[in-house]
Amino acid sequence: MSSVARERVRDLRAEAAAGRRAGIVRRARAFWEERATVLAARPARRRVSAGGPRSAAQGRCVPSRGTVQAR
Repeated sequence: MSSVARERVRDLRAEAAAGRRAGIVRRARAFWEERATVLAARPARRRVSAGGPRSAAQGRCVPSRGTVQAR
């Protein structure tokens, strides 16, 4: 009788684990679908030229002896 109960418990645990995994997969798919929609709706970001400064702080800095120091 105990082997039947153990088998039943094992089956119930496996079913519960499968349900949890399915829920995680469902939420992940919804998240990535929403993220793709949001990213597709946003305008493309403008690229900064390779030679230009990336920020005002970097534009004020000059290399000196291998380190970057403010003027």
